[in-house]
Amino acid sequence: MKYIYLVNRFNFHNKTEDIIDRLKTVSDEMGRDYEIVVNDTVDDAKKTGSQFKDTEYTVTSIGGDGSVNLVLNDIVGTKNTLAYIPIGTGNDFYHANADDLKKGMHDVDIVKINDRYFINVACFGIDADIANDDRFIHNKLIPESMRYNAGVVYYFLTYKPKYLTLEIDGQTISQKVTTIVVANAKYYGGGYKVSPYGSIDDGMLEVHIVDALSKPKMAKIILSMKDASHLKDPAVRSFQTDKLAILAQEQTGANIDGEVLISDRFDIQIVPKGIKLDFDPDFIDRIREVKYK
Repeated sequence: MKYIYLVNRFNFHNKTEDIIDRLKTVSDEMGRDYEIVVNDTVDDAKKTGSQFKDTEYTVTSIGGDGSVNLVLNDIVGTKNTLAYIPIGTGNDFYHANADDLKKGMHDVDIVKINDRYFINVACFGIDADIANDDRFIHNKLIPESMRYNAGVVYYFLTYKPKYLTLEIDGQTISQKVTTIVVANAKYYGGGYKVSPYGSIDDGMLEVHIVDALSKPKMAKIILSMKDASHLKDPAVRSFQTDKLAILAQEQTGANIDGEVLISDRFDIQIVPKGIKLDFDPDFIDRIREVKYK
């Protein structure tokens, strides 16, 4: 099996060569057949994987959840396998895999949302606003581990609930909400366990609606997401389904795996075993261990 490593210079900047050195060192140690492709722009990254659409390679995202999403959307429907090295501001998909998957190849579910796909989590409302706000998520003046939390504090102080309509399993729910989360896996926001029963191979989505809340109540819910105790709160309603739609009264932003999606209607459907995933925690750990001067 040949590995294609996609390294985005626009993410790593002056660390790009260091990342490339790590990949070469560990891949040579493990006897991998590989090729490294460097993308200078987002537009390059969105179409790089499609260069290999007629092959059966393992196309590997290097970066966070957003980088995984770019590669997923580029190779879905091809014979290629998805892999990733979690070196980014958000690595929640990796945390879920580390909990649930053994080393090896896995046929995993993906989720179609309008004309795109996600593999981890889609969120709407305050969670999307936080994740979509570059003032926090990509702010190099804020330590990576604190960027999401900084956004939480800002939006906690300023947020106004959004009026959204959820169409799910024959029901229509229209109300002001703090957030709606549609989860294929377990984590988002840098370690918040928003959907503890999420599984990427069960053919189902976990949907969580958080009602419009007062500021003190919102703070309690946000803090309780760290250990998943928010699901016990009556302000949180949960559903399991394979298909739903979310409608807004105007164009609004969703966040899918760290990427922004704008619309006034989001049609969402699980695609069971929609892609093959190569999960290799040993390789990931070695990449993270390698140090250079």
